[in-house]
Amino acid sequence: MSAAIKKIYWIPLEASPESMNKVISQMGVDPSVKFNDVYGFDDELLDMVSKPVHALVFLFPITDELESAKKEEALSSENKVSPNVWFMRQTIGNACGTMAIFHALGNNQKAIPMDGNIAEFFKEVDGLSPEDKAKVLEQSKPMKEAHTSGAVEGPSEVPEAEAEMDLHFVTYSIVDGDLYELDGRMPAPINHGPATDVLRDGVRVIKKRIGQIGDNAREFVVVSLNQDQQ
Repeated sequence: MSAAIKKIYWIPLEASPESMNKVISQMGVDPSVKFNDVYGFDDELLDMVSKPVHALVFLFPITDELESAKKEEALSSENKVSPNVWFMRQTIGNACGTMAIFHALGNNQKAIPMDGNIAEFFKEVDGLSPEDKAKVLEQSKPMKEAHTSGAVEGPSEVPEAEAEMDLHFVTYSIVDGDLYELDGRMPAPINHGPATDVLRDGVRVIKKRIGQIGDNAREFVVVSLNQDQQ
């Protein structure tokens, strides 16, 4: 009998622009592209967010109720997903922060200048299923090194790779005119309908998710993926 396959774990990534920007810099994303904090949902605060915004990343506490609701949405016959959505399943433990980065970059490849290891990775997984993309990531030393560079960057104490985490990252991005929620723990992307502004339309869905989380939603973070105007 063959030995059981040991699950792979990566050091959890902190939900800070500094940590996430270290990751994308190491991957090979152009320096004009950066993650920034979204400090609140009021119009005045959203107006302060640098434009253009390519994606939002949302960190939130995991609850059984929300996981169940999202899975039902993902599997619904009404959840129509464009074939142009870039999606990868999460098979690496505690890698959800970098999974969110992959989904933010992967669904904006035409808009975001990238080179080096990340460009090679997207080329290698082009046309693969979400599950097969994950298998490639499991074996990618450059992507693990980029992740680790950011995971040890933040001001907080660095946790163990196999630490029990109760927080999770997801991404919101617009593809073919619809807003998608991209969560590698789910069986498919979730289509939230027509959208023209990923910042405001994404915040609309995030506020819905916060309501579903309930009292546990006191601990959440939203960051935007922006590109400096040239």
